[in-house]
Amino acid sequence: MPTRKPISDYIESLLLAEICNRCPVCGFFEKTTENFTNHHINHDSTISEYWNLIRICKTCHEEINKNKEDGIRDRKIKQIKKDLFRKLVGTASYEVLLLANGSRTTTSLPCLANPLIKLSLIKETGSGIHCCRSSHPTIMGYKITEKGKELIQKLNLK
Repeated sequence: MPTRKPISDYIESLLLAEICNRCPVCGFFEKTTENFTNHHINHDSTISEYWNLIRICKTCHEEINKNKEDGIRDRKIKQIKKDLFRKLVGTASYEVLLLANGSRTTTSLPCLANPLIKLSLIKETGSGIHCCRSSHPTIMGYKITEKGKELIQKLNLK
């Protein structure tokens, strides 16, 4: 049996932030996170990357693992993960990521790019547009990173 890869504290914090103590599958709310567990979306516990993990209640986790061969449940979990990611970074930032993936570079307000930069999904290109005699750029150029490309591919984002 393959060795389970530990989940980093950083990824764990993202998974907790995504759900706000509410199971994204059944809606179960708990004041503490004791009744939640991390589910490997592709059922491979050797891959503990953000895109392959979703935090759900233990009841849903047991149900999903019991019915591993049910493609409908797997598609539902993958769609829920996409929705959680969009909610985590915000819809506008999500669109910046897709634009960066669809072209070599894209431009955006820094406030929309910051969540993606923190996750190492995009990086600055160094070009920016200054407005109103400000020393801070109003719009910056960004390009997608390999990590960003992998996330888009693994979550099948469009």
